[in-house]
Amino acid sequence: MRLSVVTASAATLAVVLASSIASAQYGGQPPPPGYGQPPPPGYGQPPPPGYGQQPGYGQQPGYGQPPPPGYQQQPGYGQQPGYYGGPPPPPPRKPDDGFEMPPLSFRIDPFNWLLQGRLGFELEVGLLDFMSFELTPVFVVNEQPPAINFRGLDEELTQHSNGIGSMSGASFGAGFWLEGKPFEGHVLRVILTNYGYEYRTADDAGDIDAVEHTERHLYGYFGSHSRWGFFTISAGIGLGVELNKEERCYPDPPATPKTDAKTSGCDGQLHIAIDRNTSTVADLNGGLHPVYLMGRFSLGIVID
Repeated sequence: MRLSVVTASAATLAVVLASSIASAQYGGQPPPPGYGQPPPPGYGQPPPPGYGQQPGYGQQPGYGQPPPPGYQQQPGYGQQPGYYGGPPPPPPRKPDDGFEMPPLSFRIDPFNWLLQGRLGFELEVGLLDFMSFELTPVFVVNEQPPAINFRGLDEELTQHSNGIGSMSGASFGAGFWLEGKPFEGHVLRVILTNYGYEYRTADDAGDIDAVEHTERHLYGYFGSHSRWGFFTISAGIGLGVELNKEERCYPDPPATPKTDAKTSGCDGQLHIAIDRNTSTVADLNGGLHPVYLMGRFSLGIVID
């Protein structure tokens, strides 16, 4: 009798504990129907014969196995180092190449060399994508060029450098490239010249007259450059004005050369006597003074 009571009490205690656990699991609410009941027949038993995994479902054959011999993972495939596990890596630092040589151009003007006896070396460097700087020293290589004879003068008149040796001076120019790249396409230039010359006349008896003059012209210039590899051809024309407006004349021939020369009231003319009584003179300024024209046709190379 006592054993039966103990057994009943233990069963009651088990039911109470189970109810408490179920209540705790379901938030204090009563458990759903069937809770604590035995599982249905067949639960936990192996599947019936013929039951199998459907084709294409679940893990594929070979998945998770080591790769075959000779297999290599493609570059960039898979997880990148440091990306998913942290911030992306910084971009690679651009190497510092140090000093970079700007584009250069070296040219000569053969036509002014042959016609005027003045050989110019055009040295130009690119400063920006659209701007360049030009330095052009000029050398006197012919004392009696054809351009002097075009004025109808005899062989008495000669030209000479009044600078350092045969170099009469130099011009300085700033170029603005309309296509945005130096030494190709069209260019607008502002050019300032500073060339010093000495003109002399002489006959069989000796020197007749001499004039020193510095051509200081300010030009607006338009040019075009074509390029094939490193070889370049350029041409252009400029319109300028004389900034050094010197005058010299012999108003009342016959006169004595040099001694009777006047330096004012000459209507912008710069005379040099061709003969000894100044009956024939030449105007070194030209007919368009103080306006001057510049023409160039140059050959050279480009280094960039």
